[in-house]
Amino acid sequence: MQRLGAMLHDCAFQPEGTQEVRPLYDAPWRGDSGPEFDAQPPIIQGLGCEWPCVPFGRSGEQLVLPSEWKTGDTQPWDDWAHGYASNNDWDIEQLDATTLKASIDYPVDTPILRLEREVRLQADRPGLFISLEIHARRETSFPLGLHPVLSMVGAAPGELQLVVPGSTRVWSFPVDVEPGRNHFSPNQQDLPLNGLKDVTDKLADPRFLPPPGQSEDLLLLSGTGGSVGLINPVQGCITTVHWDSGQIPGCLLWISNGGRDYYPWNSRVAALGIEPVVANFDLGMAHSVSSDNPIAQRGIPTTISVGPDRPFKCAYRIEIDAV
Repeated sequence: MQRLGAMLHDCAFQPEGTQEVRPLYDAPWRGDSGPEFDAQPPIIQGLGCEWPCVPFGRSGEQLVLPSEWKTGDTQPWDDWAHGYASNNDWDIEQLDATTLKASIDYPVDTPILRLEREVRLQADRPGLFISLEIHARRETSFPLGLHPVLSMVGAAPGELQLVVPGSTRVWSFPVDVEPGRNHFSPNQQDLPLNGLKDVTDKLADPRFLPPPGQSEDLLLLSGTGGSVGLINPVQGCITTVHWDSGQIPGCLLWISNGGRDYYPWNSRVAALGIEPVVANFDLGMAHSVSSDNPIAQRGIPTTISVGPDRPFKCAYRIEIDAV
């Protein structure tokens, strides 16, 4: 765990009867230096394979969205992409050989007081148990995201497979994530997984990854029951993220398949974010607090609420099994 963002790096596991696997993704620009690297926001400089985002989403970037994607009237109080905690140093304490605990205090002019995070090795199987507590200094509502990132390195198109319930519904980002680099057609809403289409209007089941060609997509899943896995024959394992869907009803899939051709990405990233979220995609606070957004109108919460006497506590697991 690095101090910046309390992000995890270099996570290796050894399922019983198999060799060591590294199913989580580490950014290839770690250790870079120079003006281009220095110009990147902290979250990108130190990009890890798992960390919490409070509040979740972009900040300050205005997208031209279809008319139904309305913003609320709440003014953002955090100017950092994916939140203050993703871009600043935490205090880290090693409790013992299997447990790390970290905390960060938020600026006094924000409604968030403090975050506390714990990461433990699971005792009975390869994997991580992770908890997060959010303490507030005053009442506030905001989008929340957890950010595990899995590797798709070396996989042929469609070689990897998502494991999700058949009842899962899917939404595509309302506009291109990167201009001209979408694989899935934008602004598809509340479809069965086998009903999603690509930009050529052909059916494109998102359970089979990576997509062909270079692409960058965001898909929001609902109705997962709090469990999304990825079968990766290249690694020889299945990695599953488990969480409480009663607390965190959505899951954002960030499918980065070489679609960003500028530094530091340089078309070399092959990663899948399996991100439990209470959010309107990663559009940020003003969009997530709006009750008029299409996701909230379907009865899917897009913010959490906390107060001085009501901290938010959640726990989730990342488990690795051989295949």
